[in-house]
Amino acid sequence: MRSQRKLWRPRMPPLAALAPVALIAACVTVNVYFPAAKVEEAAKQIVEEVYQEKGAKPQTQLDPPPAAHGWTGWLGPRAAHAEEAATVSNPTIRALKDQIAQRHAQLVDHYAKGQVGIDRDGFLQLRDTGGLGLSEVAAVKRLVEADNAARRQLYAEVARALDLQPQQVNQVQEVFAREWRDKAQAGWWVQDDAGEWKKR
Repeated sequence: MRSQRKLWRPRMPPLAALAPVALIAACVTVNVYFPAAKVEEAAKQIVEEVYQEKGAKPQTQLDPPPAAHGWTGWLGPRAAHAEEAATVSNPTIRALKDQIAQRHAQLVDHYAKGQVGIDRDGFLQLRDTGGLGLSEVAAVKRLVEADNAARRQLYAEVARALDLQPQQVNQVQEVFAREWRDKAQAGWWVQDDAGEWKKR
Protein backbone atom coordinates (compact mmCIF):
# COMPACT_ATOMS: atom_id res chain seq x y z
CA MET A 1 0.00 0.00 0.00
CA ARG A 2 1.46 3.29 -1.11
CA SER A 3 1.73 5.95 1.52
CA GLN A 4 0.38 9.28 0.55
CA ARG A 5 2.81 12.12 1.01
CA LYS A 6 1.34 15.49 1.79
CA LEU A 7 2.78 18.38 -0.12
CA TRP A 8 3.69 21.37 2.05
CA ARG A 9 1.90 24.52 1.03
CA PRO A 10 2.48 27.87 2.65
CA ARG A 11 -0.46 28.93 4.76
CA MET A 12 -2.01 32.18 3.69
CA PRO A 13 -2.57 34.59 6.59
CA PRO A 14 -6.19 35.40 7.33
CA LEU A 15 -7.49 38.68 5.95
CA ALA A 16 -7.80 40.07 9.45
CA ALA A 17 -4.02 39.75 9.87
CA LEU A 18 -3.41 41.83 6.75
CA ALA A 19 -5.63 44.71 7.89
CA PRO A 20 -2.96 46.46 10.05
CA VAL A 21 -0.47 46.32 7.17
CA ALA A 22 -2.99 47.89 4.79
CA LEU A 23 -3.81 50.57 7.38
CA ILE A 24 -0.13 51.50 7.84
CA ALA A 25 0.40 51.68 4.08
CA ALA A 26 -2.62 53.97 3.72
CA CYS A 27 -1.31 56.33 6.42
CA VAL A 28 2.07 56.86 4.78
CA THR A 29 2.37 60.43 3.55
CA VAL A 30 4.77 61.61 0.90
CA ASN A 31 6.74 64.69 1.86
CA VAL A 32 7.04 67.01 -1.14
CA TYR A 33 10.30 68.95 -1.27
CA PHE A 34 9.99 72.74 -1.01
CA PRO A 35 13.11 74.80 -1.91
CA ALA A 36 12.60 77.41 0.81
CA ALA A 37 15.99 79.10 0.32
CA LYS A 38 15.39 79.66 -3.41
CA VAL A 39 11.89 81.03 -2.85
CA GLU A 40 13.08 83.29 -0.02
CA GLU A 41 15.90 84.70 -2.13
CA ALA A 42 13.57 85.27 -5.09
CA ALA A 43 10.98 86.96 -2.84
CA LYS A 44 13.64 89.15 -1.23
CA GLN A 45 14.99 90.35 -4.57
CA ILE A 46 11.57 90.98 -6.11
CA VAL A 47 10.21 92.83 -3.08
CA GLU A 48 13.37 94.94 -2.80
CA GLU A 49 13.17 95.87 -6.46
CA VAL A 50 9.49 96.80 -6.14
CA TYR A 51 10.16 98.83 -3.00
CA GLN A 52 13.38 100.14 -4.60
CA GLU A 53 15.50 99.38 -1.58
CA LYS A 54 19.26 99.85 -1.69
CA GLY A 55 21.28 96.83 -2.66
CA ALA A 56 18.58 95.25 -4.80
CA LYS A 57 20.13 93.72 -7.87
CA PRO A 58 18.21 93.19 -11.12
CA GLN A 59 17.22 89.58 -11.65
CA THR A 60 18.62 87.57 -14.49
CA GLN A 61 17.22 84.67 -16.47
CA LEU A 62 17.36 81.16 -15.15
CA ASP A 63 21.04 80.23 -15.29
CA PRO A 64 22.62 76.79 -15.50
CA PRO A 65 23.51 75.15 -12.18
CA PRO A 66 26.73 76.43 -10.53
CA ALA A 67 28.70 73.33 -11.55
CA ALA A 68 28.24 74.32 -15.19
CA HIS A 69 30.19 77.53 -14.59
CA GLY A 70 33.38 75.58 -14.03
CA TRP A 71 35.23 77.94 -11.72
CA THR A 72 32.40 78.13 -9.14
CA GLY A 73 32.67 74.49 -8.16
CA TRP A 74 35.55 75.12 -5.72
CA LEU A 75 33.65 77.87 -3.90
CA GLY A 76 31.82 75.28 -1.86
CA PRO A 77 28.15 74.44 -1.40
CA ARG A 78 27.12 77.68 0.34
CA ALA A 79 28.42 79.98 -2.39
CA ALA A 80 27.13 77.70 -5.12
CA HIS A 81 23.72 77.53 -3.46
CA ALA A 82 23.56 81.32 -3.09
CA GLU A 83 24.31 81.75 -6.79
CA GLU A 84 21.71 79.15 -7.75
CA ALA A 85 19.07 80.62 -5.42
CA ALA A 86 19.40 84.07 -6.97
CA THR A 87 18.38 82.92 -10.44
CA VAL A 88 14.63 82.23 -10.02
CA SER A 89 13.41 84.39 -12.88
CA ASN A 90 12.12 84.32 -16.41
CA PRO A 91 10.50 86.87 -18.76
CA THR A 92 7.03 86.36 -17.26
CA ILE A 93 8.27 86.81 -13.68
CA ARG A 94 10.17 89.97 -14.65
CA ALA A 95 7.13 91.38 -16.49
CA LEU A 96 4.88 90.74 -13.47
CA LYS A 97 7.44 92.29 -11.13
CA ASP A 98 7.61 95.38 -13.37
CA GLN A 99 3.79 95.68 -13.40
CA ILE A 100 3.69 95.49 -9.59
CA ALA A 101 6.50 98.07 -9.34
CA GLN A 102 4.65 100.48 -11.65
CA ARG A 103 1.46 100.18 -9.59
CA HIS A 104 3.49 100.52 -6.39
CA ALA A 105 4.71 103.93 -7.56
CA GLN A 106 1.05 104.99 -7.93
CA LEU A 107 0.04 103.52 -4.57
CA VAL A 108 2.93 104.65 -2.37
CA ASP A 109 1.16 107.87 -1.31
CA HIS A 110 -1.89 105.81 -0.34
CA TYR A 111 0.34 103.58 1.83
CA ALA A 112 1.72 106.66 3.59
CA LYS A 113 -1.79 108.04 4.23
CA GLY A 114 -3.02 104.71 5.59
CA GLN A 115 -5.57 104.31 2.83
CA VAL A 116 -3.97 101.10 1.52
CA GLY A 117 -2.38 98.46 3.71
CA ILE A 118 -0.69 95.07 3.33
CA ASP A 119 -2.70 92.21 4.80
CA ARG A 120 -1.30 89.11 6.50
CA ASP A 121 -1.44 87.15 3.23
CA GLY A 122 0.74 89.75 1.49
CA PHE A 123 -2.07 91.24 -0.57
CA LEU A 124 -3.22 94.86 -0.63
CA GLN A 125 -6.38 96.10 1.02
CA LEU A 126 -8.17 99.41 0.72
CA ARG A 127 -8.39 100.32 4.42
CA ASP A 128 -9.60 103.90 4.60
CA THR A 129 -11.22 106.02 1.91
CA GLY A 130 -11.08 109.23 3.95
CA GLY A 131 -9.90 112.18 1.87
CA LEU A 132 -10.66 110.41 -1.41
CA GLY A 133 -13.37 111.40 -3.86
CA LEU A 134 -15.60 108.77 -5.47
CA SER A 135 -13.54 108.65 -8.64
CA GLU A 136 -10.32 108.37 -6.61
CA VAL A 137 -11.75 105.51 -4.55
CA ALA A 138 -12.68 103.67 -7.76
CA ALA A 139 -9.20 104.28 -9.21
CA VAL A 140 -7.42 103.01 -6.07
CA LYS A 141 -9.69 99.94 -5.95
CA ARG A 142 -8.77 99.13 -9.54
CA LEU A 143 -5.06 99.46 -8.73
CA VAL A 144 -5.39 97.24 -5.65
CA GLU A 145 -7.34 94.56 -7.51
CA ALA A 146 -4.92 94.57 -10.46
CA ASP A 147 -1.94 94.41 -8.11
CA ASN A 148 -3.38 91.48 -6.16
CA ALA A 149 -4.12 89.61 -9.39
CA ALA A 150 -0.52 90.17 -10.55
CA ARG A 151 0.81 88.94 -7.21
CA ARG A 152 -1.23 85.72 -7.46
CA GLN A 153 0.11 85.15 -10.96
CA LEU A 154 3.65 85.94 -9.80
CA TYR A 155 3.51 83.26 -7.08
CA ALA A 156 2.23 80.70 -9.57
CA GLU A 157 5.01 81.62 -12.02
CA VAL A 158 7.72 81.35 -9.35
CA ALA A 159 6.35 77.91 -8.42
CA ARG A 160 6.33 76.90 -12.10
CA ALA A 161 9.90 78.13 -12.60
CA LEU A 162 10.99 75.89 -9.72
CA ASP A 163 8.96 72.88 -10.98
CA LEU A 164 6.82 72.88 -7.83
CA GLN A 165 3.46 71.19 -7.45
CA PRO A 166 0.31 73.37 -7.81
CA GLN A 167 -0.49 72.84 -4.12
CA GLN A 168 2.87 74.43 -3.21
CA VAL A 169 1.88 77.84 -4.61
CA ASN A 170 0.43 78.65 -1.16
CA GLN A 171 3.86 78.10 0.38
CA VAL A 172 5.39 80.49 -2.17
CA GLN A 173 2.71 83.04 -1.28
CA GLU A 174 3.50 82.70 2.45
CA VAL A 175 7.18 83.45 1.82
CA PHE A 176 6.33 86.51 -0.29
CA ALA A 177 3.78 87.69 2.31
CA ARG A 178 6.50 87.83 4.97
CA GLU A 179 8.77 89.84 2.68
CA TRP A 180 6.05 92.34 1.65
CA ARG A 181 5.21 92.98 5.31
CA ASP A 182 8.73 92.87 6.79
CA LYS A 183 10.10 95.30 4.22
CA ALA A 184 7.19 97.76 4.43
CA GLN A 185 8.32 101.31 5.16
CA ALA A 186 7.77 103.10 8.46
CA GLY A 187 4.30 104.65 8.54
CA TRP A 188 2.65 101.98 6.37
CA TRP A 189 -0.18 99.85 7.76
CA VAL A 190 0.46 96.12 7.93
CA GLN A 191 -1.71 93.29 9.22
CA ASP A 192 -0.06 90.90 11.68
CA ASP A 193 -0.57 87.13 11.76
CA ALA A 194 -3.55 87.56 14.10
CA GLY A 195 -5.28 89.87 11.64
CA GLU A 196 -4.66 93.10 13.61
CA TRP A 197 -3.66 96.21 11.66
CA LYS A 198 -0.55 97.97 12.95
CA LYS A 199 1.40 100.98 11.77
CA ARG A 200 5.02 100.26 11.00
